[in-house]
Amino acid sequence: MKNLNILQNEKVKQLHQTVIDTIHKAKVITKNHLNPEEESLTLGEKFSDVVFNIGSSWAPILFFTTMVITWVVFNLSVGEKYRFDPYPFSLMTFLLAGIAAVQAPFIMMSQHRNGLKNSKKLALNLKVEKEILALHQSITVSIEQQLQQVHENQTATLKLLNELHLKYDKPGQVIKPDSTQTPAVV
Repeated sequence: MKNLNILQNEKVKQLHQTVIDTIHKAKVITKNHLNPEEESLTLGEKFSDVVFNIGSSWAPILFFTTMVITWVVFNLSVGEKYRFDPYPFSLMTFLLAGIAAVQAPFIMMSQHRNGLKNSKKLALNLKVEKEILALHQSITVSIEQQLQQVHENQTATLKLLNELHLKYDKPGQVIKPDSTQTPAVV
């Protein structure tokens, strides 16, 4: 019986060590995830990020909308002598197309780099999920082993009780519980 308890304690210690190791690995992964290594960006990549951040906000949208409306109203309301871009607004169309042509590659570069960052985060999340699954499986196996051990201990205890019952009780004697005592609640 003493050997069974020692064996059970060793299994529990192994389980605790497995849990501690897995938690430590998860902390290292999480620490690296929360503080990723600084990227070494080129000047062009930094500039493309700035263009993307500015171009993907409401400020430039409102600015260009205001400029286009002002441009159109001015060129339609003043006399022909003062119009610098008459009705088809060719100059305005040319300027807006030029801005879009210059801005598009920078936005695409920034999006590509963000896609790579997201791929790295996904790989890291999958690694963490795999570690959690391994920990879960380890705990499940350990619990099953402990339940088996408990079952074996109960079987051994019942066997010992039966032997004691046969040894010390007279055959055919019925033991009646004392009615003044209350049964112990477990």
